[in-house]
Amino acid sequence: MSATGIHNANSKPNDRIYTPLPIAEIMIRMCDIKPSERVLDPSRGAGVFYHHLPPCHKAFCEIEEDKDFFDWKEHVDVIVGNPPFSLWTKWIQHTVTLCDRFCYLFGANNMTPNRLKMIHDAGFGVTKMHTVKVAWWMSQSFIILCEKGKPSILTVTPGTFPCEYCGTMCDRGIRGNPPNECNYDKKMEKRRNKN
Repeated sequence: MSATGIHNANSKPNDRIYTPLPIAEIMIRMCDIKPSERVLDPSRGAGVFYHHLPPCHKAFCEIEEDKDFFDWKEHVDVIVGNPPFSLWTKWIQHTVTLCDRFCYLFGANNMTPNRLKMIHDAGFGVTKMHTVKVAWWMSQSFIILCEKGKPSILTVTPGTFPCEYCGTMCDRGIRGNPPNECNYDKKMEKRRNKN
């Protein structure tokens, strides 16, 4: 199955949520695109990024037009867009192989420490960040500009900190447990009672 077939088979309804023009304009300004640069809109949709880019050498991908981003192999200077939510990790992995800088719109739940670490490990620094809230979107969103070889304004600790008392993920602060108490003994008791 081609990358296009895989992408279509795995698409989720929230993968096609269009970006409002005022947000696209903020993102395009953050990129500081020069006329000589090659710019890719990786998921054009209705064209809110593509049609509002300043003079430059522009290109696009759009799954509905059989131009799958995962089939794109050419280097570009800038990638700017709003990736499909269900493909974030794969999208970032491909993006960092194609460009010198990229600007994406991250939902609060998609801007995870592990994804930011992936960006840093690929040699990109987060150089600009802007927060926005769209009334009909599920959560707060962050626009981030990442540039290859530049220092990052963000530092990242990947993973999750365990409970400092027991050193495990003891359900402290979740599933109705108090946030300031180790829950290890209660968790172990539940496991013993299930067996």
